[in-house]
Amino acid sequence: MTDEAFVRDAARRAGFPLVGIADATPHERTNRVFRRWLAGGRHAGMAWLERHRERREDPRSLLPEARSVVCVAVDYWHPLERDQRDRTPADGRPTFSIYVHHEDYHRVMDRMLRRLETRLRERWPSLRSLRCVDTRAISDRAMALRAGIGWLGKNTAVISPSRGSWIFLGELLVDVPLQPDAPLETLCGRCTRCIDACPTGALDTPFVLDARRCISYLTIEHRGEIPEELARRIGVRVYGCDTCQSVCPFNDVAVESTVFDRAARSPLVDWPLERLAAIDDETFREHTRRSAIRRCRAEGMRRNARIVARNIAEARAARDQSAGR
Repeated sequence: MTDEAFVRDAARRAGFPLVGIADATPHERTNRVFRRWLAGGRHAGMAWLERHRERREDPRSLLPEARSVVCVAVDYWHPLERDQRDRTPADGRPTFSIYVHHEDYHRVMDRMLRRLETRLRERWPSLRSLRCVDTRAISDRAMALRAGIGWLGKNTAVISPSRGSWIFLGELLVDVPLQPDAPLETLCGRCTRCIDACPTGALDTPFVLDARRCISYLTIEHRGEIPEELARRIGVRVYGCDTCQSVCPFNDVAVESTVFDRAARSPLVDWPLERLAAIDDETFREHTRRSAIRRCRAEGMRRNARIVARNIAEARAARDQSAGR
């Protein structure tokens, strides 16, 4: 078995349905695109992306001995997404992005990457490696694209030809020289479904996301009040937005996740808006201990719930008025 075949087998045994290999050297074209995106201010308030720009451009800044990057991906889609995709304020039911309907993926994937490391050390006992799951100064998306996990969609998601874009990405940096995989060409063609469906116009430029208008950014990363024009377009989305993935035709092949425990999800997903709008900091921390929802902080959850409650109330008032009540 070649080294590359051994790595693929080990990754699949660890639970990853998708695996690809990239070299650990900087990729100048990717770095130029990233710099232009930052220069245009499209990263909004995510200042850490600019502060760590040089480190993000070279995986070896994280592990100087790195020779290769083993890129992995795992499904997270759940049938609940079908129920959520068409909800409007008139329905009166809020939505959370489908990826928080289970245990925090950072924790789950890190455990899986640990299993992968253990397996690789059977072949390379002195292996030097580093696990990455969306928390280090490395672009998970850029590495996945280089490793052939998928192509870049117009919604800026990585789209796998066999699994769609409902996938979490991670990497294992290793000091082993491996033959890299070839990147994939985009198959988006003339399709503009994601661009047309974006509620706020955050995808007006294909393959470029303007975080300043993105509902996922606004409800999770943004601190402070949300501009009124954008707040009204949030609709019933309390945390995150899945619209650009829900409408993507390549997600017809998505399969239900088998590695995430839905019983471990935060109870906040089932709380009424009034309770979310009044949640205190301590209660929020207690109920998000194993959930990615913690990212938005308690003040963000209170803000989001108030916005959604207002949007629902206004939609109901408009419906009653049109009905002549």
